[in-house]
Amino acid sequence: MVTITIYIADSNQETAIRVFLDALKVEYKIDETNDTEYLLASPQNADHLQKSISQNEQGKLTKVSLDDTWKIINFRQKYY
Repeated sequence: MVTITIYIADSNQETAIRVFLDALKVEYKIDETNDTEYLLASPQNADHLQKSISQNEQGKLTKVSLDDTWKIINFRQKYY
């Protein structure tokens, strides 16, 4: 089994995807989890998220380019 995650922008896209999958007789399930609720469900995660939001509002953030993000990910995969 392979899992594919599709981020649907609106109800028209959702309808089109469902029609397409139904036509191919592909079994699927719809996960309507609210990401914010999920992230705030854990007290530790909620605290961390609130701290990050506060830091952002105070301008205390570090901008990282997409290329640098991939370099960091590849470095961590190689050495950790």
